[in-house]
Amino acid sequence: MRKFALGDVVNSDKGRRGVVRAAFKSRDGLQFYAVEKDGAIDYLEEDRLSPAPRVELAA
Repeated sequence: MRKFALGDVVNSDKGRRGVVRAAFKSRDGLQFYAVEKDGAIDYLEEDRLSPAPRVELAA
């Protein structure tokens, strides 16, 4: 089961924040995500990602 959904904002283990654009499994059965940051796509394993904290904006 996937940990993240399309459109989720995530942080990578390198401290970069991006948006999940695709999710897929490798031939070995590992879950990978395509994460977009500033127009560039990174392909990362699920273990290298964490949910980004939601920021509440003042009204």
